[in-house]
Amino acid sequence: MSFPRQIPGIPSRSAHHELRTDVVFGEAGGEPLRFDHYRPLGTTEPAPCVVFVHGGGWAAGDPSQAAGNALHLARQGIATVSLSYRLAPGHPFPAALDDVRTGLRWVRRHADELGVDPGRLALLGLSAGAHLVMLAHLGRAVPSLDPTLPAGLEAELGDVGEDVRCVIAHYGPYDLGRRRNDTIDAFLGQRAGDATTTRLVSPVVHAAAATAPVQLVHGTADTVVSWRESQRMHDALQAAGRDSEILILEGAPHAFQIDWGGEANRRANTAMDAFLARHLVGTSRVAAAS
Repeated sequence: MSFPRQIPGIPSRSAHHELRTDVVFGEAGGEPLRFDHYRPLGTTEPAPCVVFVHGGGWAAGDPSQAAGNALHLARQGIATVSLSYRLAPGHPFPAALDDVRTGLRWVRRHADELGVDPGRLALLGLSAGAHLVMLAHLGRAVPSLDPTLPAGLEAELGDVGEDVRCVIAHYGPYDLGRRRNDTIDAFLGQRAGDATTTRLVSPVVHAAAATAPVQLVHGTADTVVSWRESQRMHDALQAAGRDSEILILEGAPHAFQIDWGGEANRRANTAMDAFLARHLVGTSRVAAAS
């Protein structure tokens, strides 16, 4: 089965990685759930793993968006599993959130076959994906956000935890109640404009539920999502006594990774690398068990 891919021509193998694309692991709402898997080479130990969630206004995008970050991480011995999710408007909330949480559970359950350490997982999201990873992490403490798992995976994944070592979120919207537009309305579907729903899907409301350190990155020249969204998310996490750091990139636009060699992306990668070194790479599962 083939799927449209936003980024073509990603190398399937290098000295540092091997890549499997569009691996289908389930179905939800008539749509296949799939992922791209970047396995780092050069180690026999289970690798730390970043679970990546793409952007696209909840209505576009695919797992190939992870390519730049995933190839970069593979050089450091970090695996990446880049998830798909059902897209709006055909599949409004909570479909995308449920799929991200299903994918995270699947990675943990199948860690051995993926060659990753289930005790060293991180979430990384861009734009709408940043919103989804934040809400996936915080929503574990909100019963009304409990995911509906696909019937074919419910028995297998129902008891699997969603704990992660850390969360990285780039230029995401975290307070959906501050504005209303067609993109947000499409994401919420029939619940658009409902104040209770808007509050429910706003990560900033649930900041106190964070259990993992959070890193937020945003550019001041972002005309799609204001950098103040990340600042408010950071302030809410800190006010709740949670571990949060923020990198504001002066003059950087939305989706600054498009200019991979640019200063903004270099600074973001440097900060991400240091954050992952502190919170993800850590002690291996084998060492921890000895």
